[in-house]
Amino acid sequence: MIAIYVKSFFIFLIFIFFNGCGASVPITKIEKSDIQKQWIDNPPADNAKYFYAVGYGETQKDAKSDALSIISAKILVDVSSKFSSSVTASRQDGDESVLRETKSDVVSKSKNIQYTDVKVIESLKDKAQWILLVEVDRDILTKTYERKLDKVDDKLKQEWQFFLDANMFEKLKLSVKIEKYLKETDGYFPLLYALNQSYDEMLYKSRYLNYTKEIRKAQNELVYKIVWDENSKSLASLIKTKLSEKNTTFNNSNYNVLLSITTKAKKRKYKSTNDNFANLTFALRQTTIKVTNKNADVVSSTVYKTKDGSSKGFKDAIQKTAKYEKKIKEIGIIKFITGN
Repeated sequence: MIAIYVKSFFIFLIFIFFNGCGASVPITKIEKSDIQKQWIDNPPADNAKYFYAVGYGETQKDAKSDALSIISAKILVDVSSKFSSSVTASRQDGDESVLRETKSDVVSKSKNIQYTDVKVIESLKDKAQWILLVEVDRDILTKTYERKLDKVDDKLKQEWQFFLDANMFEKLKLSVKIEKYLKETDGYFPLLYALNQSYDEMLYKSRYLNYTKEIRKAQNELVYKIVWDENSKSLASLIKTKLSEKNTTFNNSNYNVLLSITTKAKKRKYKSTNDNFANLTFALRQTTIKVTNKNADVVSSTVYKTKDGSSKGFKDAIQKTAKYEKKIKEIGIIKFITGN
């Protein structure tokens, strides 16, 4: 009888043991699910060393791109907020319209950040999509953009040596290239500030401010007179307006720069089934902008071939300035008149 009770007791213990083991399986699954949910819903916070983001996509590549776009958006907020304290803003101090345009360009460029050494910390395939947690090293990203800045800075130093040894008109031409490189650096400083809170731009700041000051000084030493033929009347007015935006001085008697603008034009009509197009009269123009100094030495001579049409006739077509305006917006007024 005692043997029967002992046997029953052991069977009872075995039942409890296996029943307990069976119950531990769903507990493990719940813990795993909670861990996964933790990094998806609550990724690590950004800190002084790293950026973090969770991305989603049909492929791991798409999920990674999604995560990096989130990091870019966070950096962009910092770029915009730190713009006013950068050397970029200091260079344009006092010119609100240029400052707004520069800030817009800087923010736009910062949207296309080039990432290197991106680490995937966690990944999960959830049905039809991938979910990734990525980590971006701030220091590596900072050094990437410091190298980009240094490449442009080397070019600036070289052009500046040419500028220092140049005469008045050569400085005018060289200023175009120098300002182009300075504008290229504009996109780096606010970004470097956003990437590294302790970034120090003093190595560049005083030098770049001096570049800008000396270029403006050289440009202000030039006093312009503009002469034009009848076909170039509208273009001459456009050039004067654009130069005035740079605080240029004009004087028809006491000048050291003479701009001579001449335009030859041929009349052309085109057959078309489109009545609006067929009614247009086109002017095929060849415009020459010649720059001379006070000694009548030719500094530059630039030729533009353009075509414009008008429903009001040939003379109106000649005076159209849309093509010139587009070119000036693309290359700047100084390069437009000097051609370099």
